[in-house]
Amino acid sequence: MSGVSNGYRQEVFNVLLAQLLQERGVISAPENVVKATPRQARRIPDVIVNFYGLRTAIEGEVGDQPDAQAKAVESARRRVVEGIAHIGVGVVYPAELRAGEFADLKERLAESPLWIAVVTEDEEGGIVAGSVDDLERALRTAFEHLVQEDVVAKAVAELDAAVEKFAAVVMAKPGVAGRLAQTLDIRDLPAPEDSAAKQGELD
Repeated sequence: MSGVSNGYRQEVFNVLLAQLLQERGVISAPENVVKATPRQARRIPDVIVNFYGLRTAIEGEVGDQPDAQAKAVESARRRVVEGIAHIGVGVVYPAELRAGEFADLKERLAESPLWIAVVTEDEEGGIVAGSVDDLERALRTAFEHLVQEDVVAKAVAELDAAVEKFAAVVMAKPGVAGRLAQTLDIRDLPAPEDSAAKQGELD
């Protein structure tokens, strides 16, 4: 089948990109994506895959379309903002991929220069030139960032909760606060009325 006659669209490239990432063990794709034929691939408008348990949307444009880079980034961002995916991948494919035999298309895509943007709820690095290998690295970096942010957020939340619980217990028992201050060698502050009386004497 000739690519010139059917004009391969970005939906086909998105499916093939998902297949390449699946073959590399990077993502897990649904069966309809993994086994899609050219005709079926054209009918898959949304490519949602699993990356370490995170829903990841692949949104592609072809380089011969106006504002292809901006559209790819915006589509990836929208998937995340709408809550459809944890990670949005915007990709711009070279127009040369539109032509050629489908049997060779995946191999050509694997070796093609791409424009790539990875968007998460916390981070958007912009679109950069790269390859499928670079996309794999960008996905792993995004995942590490998300994990780190989640761990830090949970640690801060747990620490805040522990401090609040401790403070509530101490405030409810004045004797505990006094002993704690003595142990930590913290001087006693005068009562508010004592401070006011002392200030009056000085005046």
